Amino acid sequence: MRLFLSLTATLTLASIGLSGCQQKDAEAAIEDSEQVQVEGNPGEGLYQKHCAACHDGGNTEAPTKAAIQLNGVESIRASLSTGSMKAQASMMTPIEIRIIADYLASPSSESALANAEKHQCKGQLSLSKPIWNRWGNSKRNVRFQPAVNAGITAADAPNLKLKWAFGFPGSARARSQPAVTEEAIFTGSQSGLFYALDSQTGCVWWTFEAKAEVRNAPTISTDKNGRAKTLYFGDVDANVYAVDAKSGELIWTRSVRDHPVGTITGSITLHQGRLYVPMSSLEIINAYLPDYECCTFRGGVMALDAKSGESVWRFYTVPEPSKTTKNKAGAQNYGPSGAPVWSTPTVDAKRGLLYVGTGENYSSPASDKSDAIIALKLDSGAVEWVQQTISGDAWNAACGRNGSQVNCPKEDGPDFDFGAPPILTTLANGKDIILAGQKSGMLYGMDPDAKGKILWETRAGMGGFNGGVHWGMATDSKTLFVGIADTPGNRFATGPSRQGLHGYDPATGKALWSKFEPNVCEEKAHKCMTALSAPPTITSDVVFAGALNGILRAYSADGGEILWSTDTRREYETLNGVNARGGSIDSAGPVVAGGLLIVNSGYDKFGQIPGNVMLVYSAD
Repeated sequence: MRLFLSLTATLTLASIGLSGCQQKDAEAAIEDSEQVQVEGNPGEGLYQKHCAACHDGGNTEAPTKAAIQLNGVESIRASLSTGSMKAQASMMTPIEIRIIADYLASPSSESALANAEKHQCKGQLSLSKPIWNRWGNSKRNVRFQPAVNAGITAADAPNLKLKWAFGFPGSARARSQPAVTEEAIFTGSQSGLFYALDSQTGCVWWTFEAKAEVRNAPTISTDKNGRAKTLYFGDVDANVYAVDAKSGELIWTRSVRDHPVGTITGSITLHQGRLYVPMSSLEIINAYLPDYECCTFRGGVMALDAKSGESVWRFYTVPEPSKTTKNKAGAQNYGPSGAPVWSTPTVDAKRGLLYVGTGENYSSPASDKSDAIIALKLDSGAVEWVQQTISGDAWNAACGRNGSQVNCPKEDGPDFDFGAPPILTTLANGKDIILAGQKSGMLYGMDPDAKGKILWETRAGMGGFNGGVHWGMATDSKTLFVGIADTPGNRFATGPSRQGLHGYDPATGKALWSKFEPNVCEEKAHKCMTALSAPPTITSDVVFAGALNGILRAYSADGGEILWSTDTRREYETLNGVNARGGSIDSAGPVVAGGLLIVNSGYDKFGQIPGNVMLVYSAD
């Protein structure tokens, strides 16, 4: 059915700033396209034609329309033109993209850069050593903060109060876990603006404009005196940046994308002058489209020279995909594909190895390096060993789709990735062990001296699309702290839900204690789930963990007693004047540094609760 433009629709086109010629082109483009008729609103017609099937409930990976409408117009245009929705928007003209972005965008959203310029710090930034660095606060990804850097003890936790809140303009999620020095908090944002915020006041020292959303944690290099020197991070379009930590000036940038929808999800690991970049993609979403030729992405890791950004080596988790069959829509299928690395690589300096976890294959046939922990040689990227815990796992967004599932591989799951990075720790007896948690709900202890031999395995949760273990775990070498999400819907789940925080003996996998977190209302609503999908963070005596319902808690490291709790799912008065509210805490875990507890709240995927705020708490 054609969409006929009424006088109201014509005025809408004029109101978004199109010239006379552009307006006529837009009118013609919309009238000539076959769309549902939505009286007086061309943006709604375009949305119904191109977007509604996924965003109105057909695809659980896709944010809801309400979540999209929290974004600024620049963010939506970028997503459709060059970002994560480029393939889905490929049938739209530039004029149509502009119309739909203006239709969907928050009318009150302010440019992130304009907002930052109004809240600049006075004086000049000087930097000391990092006190929270990288995603896991160590190259071993243990997520442990020593008392000397934490500044918050079990005695302090009950007295935590909100110190300040910072709102991210035009955003529906806040998922870039920060890195911290005593003077500054460094974090990315959905708009692509990267911030250096004053750690005490939240004013803006500087900003850097990345080409796309920055959703991973920055890594900080130091100078010969141990002071913060260079920040390394990646964006959703697979660009890697080296930025001066003091000034925000670009040192170099490099694209590591070798697939149209390749991206960087996990954080970059820096070791001895090299950057190890995990490679994932958005092709799992593209596969939802029946006419999409699924799939050709190859997961892996790329090593770059930290000084220049030049490539050193590249490792792929699957061989070059070959033609297989054609789907029912006539599109060519390829395989094997996928097995992305969407978590932070772990360094084993003693053995000269890099450990990574992989996800599922996107298409048939399933391969031998999906759902696995892989050890690579640091100097060359050569495979030292592979420990695959689940074979035959191939899955993409077409699986479970209402109607024809033409791009769902024959394996159809279970989609039990290693989304959490492997942890390397040293036990009391002096022996090293690799600790791995999987979306299946299984935990593994592996021997780094015996090619990853499984020493023990334990079921911690029933498993689910968001875990089981989703984004990460933490350890102080005496206890392995595991957050379990156990979100429902995965038919391969085993046993009852065990949402909550659990402690295990890292040497044996023996359960030490559990703090179960019941849902407070209807199970399928994320706003009700005290599911721990984001990674926990630990100090010598406190565990901090945030949940999908926005609850942030401090637990005793000895038994899981709740010491403090706050509901982040509310509106906040922010120091930068942005209308902001908290939501689901997912992907980015809490950070504890210099007496501050820092957490980003809001996550708009999987039907979760959007939000756009960074919250900073202290006990003083």
